[in-house]
Amino acid sequence: MSMGYTEHYIKYIERKVIFTYKYHTYNMELKKSSIVKVENYSWNEVNKGLDEVLELLGFNTTNPFESFIRPGMRVFIKPNWVASRWRESCDHKGDIYSVITHPNLIEAVCDRVALALDGKGEIIVGDNPSIDADFNELLELTKIKKIEKKYAVKCTVIDMRPLFCDNLENYGNKEAMKKQSGDPLGEVEVNLRDKSLLYNVDSSLFRGVFDDRTDTVKSHTGDQQLYTFGRSLYEADVYISIPKLKTHQKVGVTLNLKGLVGSITQKNQLVHWRVGTPETGGDEYASRAEYEASKKSSVTHRGAWPGNDTIWRMVVDLYQCMLERERKYFTIIDGIVGGEGQGPFCPNTKESKVILASDDLLIGDIVATRLMGFNPQKIKYLNYFMELMGIQFDDIEIISNIYESNNFFIKKDRYLDFSIPEQWEGIKVTK
Repeated sequence: MSMGYTEHYIKYIERKVIFTYKYHTYNMELKKSSIVKVENYSWNEVNKGLDEVLELLGFNTTNPFESFIRPGMRVFIKPNWVASRWRESCDHKGDIYSVITHPNLIEAVCDRVALALDGKGEIIVGDNPSIDADFNELLELTKIKKIEKKYAVKCTVIDMRPLFCDNLENYGNKEAMKKQSGDPLGEVEVNLRDKSLLYNVDSSLFRGVFDDRTDTVKSHTGDQQLYTFGRSLYEADVYISIPKLKTHQKVGVTLNLKGLVGSITQKNQLVHWRVGTPETGGDEYASRAEYEASKKSSVTHRGAWPGNDTIWRMVVDLYQCMLERERKYFTIIDGIVGGEGQGPFCPNTKESKVILASDDLLIGDIVATRLMGFNPQKIKYLNYFMELMGIQFDDIEIISNIYESNNFFIKKDRYLDFSIPEQWEGIKVTK
């Protein structure tokens, strides 16, 4: 459980765990996560399901967030808005809401946040989508902009990207990107230094979003381990994550922690892989043969295999950055329609008909991963935190009206049994 760290300790007090890493204290009582069935995205069904999932956690349905949202606070709500449409490279195009969070769930959460704020404070709904996402198209699709005029409290919908790509032919070329204002409150740069899992890793092969790797390497060399967040998100008093229940071909699953990629404004700081193959110190492809084959392919899947030993470290770093600042976290995971297979951009539509809730992003991810039929300990970034923080499955209480809470993690049941790219079959629960 040392994982190379020396400045941490763990105390067990009854069923409470107090974890201190460097200067941050992670207070992990017996954590709870609730799961309910929701048939579809109709307004009535979403609100009914949201009330149920919150009530199971002990919140009153009259004003469920009043225990942690007080008038005057800034609340940042982050959905998964990775794309505005199906990519042309996808060999199938199902329900777009297997890719992104549904607006009815976002609005239902906003309603309850506005109630708790009681006319004082601010709601910000935003994301830092994939660089090629058309944000105006996304707003038109979701109609979410209407919430800006719905409440007595200030509410804005924002795109935190300072750069975007308006032509996929220019993808990867930073000089061809279009500039925009980005986060209206600016940016916050966090330097993890030796707390980063990329510290002491050879940065010469690091690859970010752009073909020019200069900024990527510079941001992650020696004591400089930089991540730049949108200030609206990073300095919020409360952070509510509403991710999609979805697989990811580079890390296995994308939920709350992997979704923090959408908090970073300087995208080239996000290290996705090391260029090349294991023979040359890289993890872009599993073998030289795959690397050579990619040169002849119009669609490549760089870093999309379990042997990618880079991107999960970046995910760990992002969560560590968030934990540097004290704030309240909450998550509602949108699994009414999930995404399985070739996520995050080209998943198959999965009618999973659930939403999950937790007051802890990591616990929410662990529970959701198991519900998808996967072993959380085989997702590298989840297993890292489970070992570091001493989290055992019996530290997590499952409250559900559709699943048996006892033995939820140790049963051989694959529950929703999400499909996964073939190379990721090893993360599935063994029947």
